This record gives sequence, C-alpha cells and structure tokens, in this order.
Amino acid sequence: MNSQTYKTTVGAFVLGGLALLVLGIMLLGGGRLFSNDLEYVLYFDGSVSGLSTGAPVVFRGVPMGSVTRINLVANARDSNVTIPVYVRIDEHSFVRASGVTSPSESFQQEIIRRMVQRGLRARLQLQSLITGQYRVELDFYPATPANFRSATPDTEIPTIPSPIDTLQSTLSQMPLEQMVNSLSAVLQNLALGLNDDKLGKALTAFTNTFEETYSLLHEGTLRNNSEQVLKNLSSASAAVEKELPATMVAFREAMQSMAVAAEQLRVATSSAQSVLGRDSPTMNDFRRLLKESTEAMRAMRALANMLERNPEALLKGRQGTR
Repeated sequence: MNSQTYKTTVGAFVLGGLALLVLGIMLLGGGRLFSNDLEYVLYFDGSVSGLSTGAPVVFRGVPMGSVTRINLVANARDSNVTIPVYVRIDEHSFVRASGVTSPSESFQQEIIRRMVQRGLRARLQLQSLITGQYRVELDFYPATPANFRSATPDTEIPTIPSPIDTLQSTLSQMPLEQMVNSLSAVLQNLALGLNDDKLGKALTAFTNTFEETYSLLHEGTLRNNSEQVLKNLSSASAAVEKELPATMVAFREAMQSMAVAAEQLRVATSSAQSVLGRDSPTMNDFRRLLKESTEAMRAMRALANMLERNPEALLKGRQGTR
C-alpha cells in the first residue's frame, strides 16, 4: 500500500468517524439539536406520583410539549426538598398571525411571559384512570397568585394544586374521626331503640295521631265550622263588593264638597286680608276713629279734672286766672 492510498484510507476513516459522531449527537439529542424548543421548570407542592418523563404537556387539550426530566433537590441549609419538573415546549406549537409555524426563540419566550402575566398556570391532571398516569395541563387562572421559586423566573411557569390535591387537603382538614364517632353513637342509639321497640311505639303513636287529625278535619265539627266560617267570609266579601261602588261614589262626592269648601274658605280669607290689610281704607278709617276717640277721652279727662278742682265753674263759668 503506497502512501497516497494510506492517506486516502485514513481520511475516509476520519470523515466516517466524524459523521458517526454527528449522527450520535443528533440521535442522543432526540433530533432537537438545531430546534428552537423552549425548556421551562415547574415546582409542584404535592406529590408527583404518576408523572413520568415523556408525559405530555397540553394547553386546553392541545399538545404543547412533554416532560423531559424530574429531579429531586435538597437544600442543606433548611433541609427542604423540592421537586423541579422540567418540560420542553415544542416550537411548532406556536403559529404567528402571519402564518409562520416556527417563530424565533425570543418570540416564543415573549409569548410565554405574557401568558404567565395573564394567569397561565400549570397543574397535574389525571390522564388515565386505568394506568394512573398524569400529564401537565396549562391553562389561564387569573385569580391565582404567581409564586416563582427558581432564580430565573423567565424560565419558570407557576403552578397551582391539582383537583385531587385540593380534595385531599379538604379531607385532611375535616374532623373525620369525630364524624365517625358521632355516626357510631347514632347507630348505637338506633340499635337500642329497635331492641326496646321504642321506635315501633313512636311510629304507632305518630300513625294514631295522624289518623285522629285526619278524622277531626274531615268528619268532626271542625270541618263544619271551617266551612261555615268560609261561607261567612264569602258572604261578607260579596256584600262589601256590592256596596263598594256606592261607597266610592259617596266618597268622591264628599271629596268634591270638601274641595268646594276649601275654595270658599280661600276666597273668604283673601277678602278678609283685603279688608283688614294694613294699608286698606277700612283699617285707615279705623285707626283715625281710634285717634279721635283717644283725643275726646283726653278732653273729657281734662274737663273732669277741672270740675274737680273748681266745682263752681258749672254755675259761674270758667274764669281766667287772677
């Protein structure tokens, strides 16, 4: 083998090795080496039992991606354990309004960020009752808070409890032991009542009371009295209905008479005000008469005083002062 053939063989071997290396990387990368798929992390408070790698991620039933890995992270400072679930969002899940089916990575990140601001949350949902497998469901829940736990909130989607977790939390808060004890006490009392035939006696007494009440209402004097009362009420209602039109006519006539009387009273009041007004002629004459009467009384008082001092003035007449 000459040197030229040797070099060609070595070159072909190197090229083949590189091709196999690239093919292996692509296969190990799941064919997503040059894709724009996004990876996000989720933190669930409850158990993730039933959720496995490769479980689907859906948004209102539309496939969006899958679960890539589930880790267990322990914090040595506070002995706290968290379970981050990493999901990959397929780039083909987003379609721009212009029709582009593979938008840029920055565009996808901006879309997810705005959806999280609008209330996008992730929760576990039972995928199959037979296998007990779960999937990750994405949907909008604007009334729920967005609790971020990672150092990079831009790559995290907040989570909310699943319906099963909520049911378990509600059941754990219920006093089940107290409820069971109360139910047991009720059953024991019921059993004692059945053994002593107290329940049968109570049912017999209730049946007798019901039969007596029925006979009293349908065969006794109470029914006749009730029918008579109803007849009297019907007769009274008919009488009232018969007399009501005449009564309403009389009432309207009385109201009209009251309106006429009120109008006459208003006219008389106006006339009295015009006669007895402060600047009316009648009041001026009355004030002048009072004034003249007052002057006449004063003159008579002066005459009386003078006669009291000089009685002889009636015979001699009034004399001047000497």
